[in-house]
Amino acid sequence: MGLGRQDRCTVLPQRDWIRGSFNVCVFVEVNPRTTACRKVVFRCPMPHKLAEAIYPGSIDEKLSCEVGAYAWVEENCPEIRTPHLFGFGFSDNLHFTHTKHTPFLPRFSRRLWRFVHRLLRLPLLSCYITNPTSHHVPSAYMLLEYLGPETGRMLSDTFDMHREDEARRQRLFRGISRILLSLARVPQQRIGSLCFNNDGTVTLTNRPLSCSMMILENEGAARTMQPDETFACTETFVSDMLTFHDHRFLNQPNAAYDEQDCRGQMAVKALLRVLSHNFIKRDLRNGPFLLQLTDFHASNLLVDKCWNVTGLLDLEWICARPSEMFSAPYWLTGCAIDGIEGENLDRFNQVRQEFMYIFEEEEQARKGRTIGSITLSRVMQDMWDSKGVWFWYCLSSVNAMYFLLETHLLPPKSLSLEAERIISRFWSRDSEDVVRRKLADKQAYDEELRRLFTE
Repeated sequence: MGLGRQDRCTVLPQRDWIRGSFNVCVFVEVNPRTTACRKVVFRCPMPHKLAEAIYPGSIDEKLSCEVGAYAWVEENCPEIRTPHLFGFGFSDNLHFTHTKHTPFLPRFSRRLWRFVHRLLRLPLLSCYITNPTSHHVPSAYMLLEYLGPETGRMLSDTFDMHREDEARRQRLFRGISRILLSLARVPQQRIGSLCFNNDGTVTLTNRPLSCSMMILENEGAARTMQPDETFACTETFVSDMLTFHDHRFLNQPNAAYDEQDCRGQMAVKALLRVLSHNFIKRDLRNGPFLLQLTDFHASNLLVDKCWNVTGLLDLEWICARPSEMFSAPYWLTGCAIDGIEGENLDRFNQVRQEFMYIFEEEEQARKGRTIGSITLSRVMQDMWDSKGVWFWYCLSSVNAMYFLLETHLLPPKSLSLEAERIISRFWSRDSEDVVRRKLADKQAYDEELRRLFTE
């Protein structure tokens, strides 16, 4: 941060800290002698939420992807307002600082090398350089700018109050559309996540690490994609994602309550494989792939009083994914994804059409600045018309597939108990053994739970 020896930093009391789904945010007040006091966020990932005990290195993988996203967005999407990333450190005590906060010579040297990389079309060289220190930080971390009320409030603070206000809603949709289109402006050649490398470069060389994938791995799901694995074809990505959900089911001891529930889940997984080819567009199967926010929610957006979008709070879980996965956010009507049916579905479609109208306007306005020939609004509408949007939500959600398949992808009342029993046999060659094993797992789980509560 370029602080002097006389500058003072004060860690705010623990009651002011924020604990999110994956990180703890510690607020620090910085009092430089020459400028006004400001607040920064010292953010540390929580190992018990990121599968670190099961898969060592998960924290550094997650941090590398997030930092890579910050560096990429700074370079390619300066119009998206995000917190400035001052610096960060990995668990191996390797620290990096933005060149804005370094002396002239290293700053000038990095600027020169960045020019060389652009000239020779080498991988993006970020503005972050190593910053050796004798201090050992016992955790990976990021040091971020604090975006306070002067920038905006979290959308979630006023979403329920004003979501029926048409004028506010349209301004929100325009801001969201601009963010989504800005991220998608540069097509990617593979499915995966951006990765910050130790030499300061940013490459798309990490597996497509999403929020739901990390949650399921933390719950014990077997890893099907290695950290350095990316995909050049949509079919292989879909197959591995379905296999990942299969492994989650097999590894979770309380995944099935009884035989009927077990066979129902097996039938759903078998049917998703059968249906998958219907929702992969042949002309897009080999790309280009587009950067998308895989954990986009109302608490991630900053807005003013009129719901103009003023900032994006974090860049966690950004992945390059198939264009078919682009869709209007499911939460626009305040309904959970497993509640979008009947009247709620009609209302969601009405709001979705409002969103798509504005999205198309923004897409047309950007035509001259967009790389590639994809008309995203057309792809999104095709996925809605074919109901493919629900298939992709089945893949990306933690457990919504069991509701979404029967509600949106199958004919009404077609998945009877007898149908589930028959179809479940095709999920695995040893389907009967799987059922017996899952019932035994559930019994052992219940016994262990009773033992823990009676001791």
